[in-house]
Amino acid sequence: MPNVMVLAGTAKGLFVLESNAKRAKWRRRGPFLKGVSVNHFAWDPKTSTLYATTSTEGILSSRNRGRTWAPLNDGLPIRKVWTLAVNPKDSRELWAGTHYSYLFKSADRGKTWQAAAGYLNAPGKESRWGDWAMGTIGNSLHGIHIDPQNPKRMIIVSSTDHGAVRTEDAGETWEYARQGVFETCPAAGTSTLDIPVSDEERQKSIQGHLASVHACTHRIEISPAATSTVYRQQHCGVYRSDDFGKTWVDISAGLPDRHGFPLAVHPRDQETVFVIPAYQGKCKKHNSCIQGALDVYRSRTGGHRWEKMSEGLPRKVHTVVLRHGMDSDSLKPAGIYFGTTAGEIYGSMDEGDSWRRLAKGLPRVQGVVTIVS
Repeated sequence: MPNVMVLAGTAKGLFVLESNAKRAKWRRRGPFLKGVSVNHFAWDPKTSTLYATTSTEGILSSRNRGRTWAPLNDGLPIRKVWTLAVNPKDSRELWAGTHYSYLFKSADRGKTWQAAAGYLNAPGKESRWGDWAMGTIGNSLHGIHIDPQNPKRMIIVSSTDHGAVRTEDAGETWEYARQGVFETCPAAGTSTLDIPVSDEERQKSIQGHLASVHACTHRIEISPAATSTVYRQQHCGVYRSDDFGKTWVDISAGLPDRHGFPLAVHPRDQETVFVIPAYQGKCKKHNSCIQGALDVYRSRTGGHRWEKMSEGLPRKVHTVVLRHGMDSDSLKPAGIYFGTTAGEIYGSMDEGDSWRRLAKGLPRVQGVVTIVS
């Protein structure tokens, strides 16, 4: 019988929830990497290696499911690392995204790293480098999405205003992955901002930021069932592509708000996707939060229709779910999991029909990844 692990990277370490395939009872382990801000994870099933990205310690690896860790930072000058991906056809090849939106590559399972040369010339480079202080994480490369059937195809996401770029030649050349998004993405309103009018420089900075951040990509996920189908949660809406990111269609209609951070795609059905809007309840615009009822939205029609899934979820919270705070497992029926900034983890073992709280009292949850082994 397979086992399921739900990994929760938090502001103060790694927590692990474990269960068998029935997923009726869960055991909690951790914190591991105590006191370390853990952002995201990647799993290599071939070598049973777990990789973690952190805000201060760079990249770490574990061969015993998180109990002990070793650093993998040779050649990695930036130790604030947001994400890591393993080539699904060649686990020696790793890709890492860091602060300041740099992309690094390793050909030896993380023993040594080099800047990905092709990405240095990818579209949008003029505004990609440097830093800015707005948003939760500033300027970062936080998404590396590799086609599991054809690893030469990748989509890379940074928090700069160019949105995302794609490659079909393993990173040698890149092009924008935003046709259909930038043409339809409505500008963020500013009427509800609480800005001190006496601070002209601050007001100018925030207004300038909002003029571009409306097109910021928060999360992309490739459908495991049909890898040319890709879903995307923007600052300004949810989109779908059926040509691996060349063109996109707005599928936000039916959601209570276009703005959100996480999403999860069903492991076997390309038409089923889950999102959590960032504004729910009594939130002010541009102060992303869920205040009141916590609801997940599911579409089984590829985004043509959405339904609110709330059974078992709390009706009174003040929290948010961050961009990598949601994931699915590969069991039947699929399990869906998400963690909140209030330190809670929720799970559904029936594809969203009902939910229950699996953990509480954790630090802010920054990334959720599931492993079935």
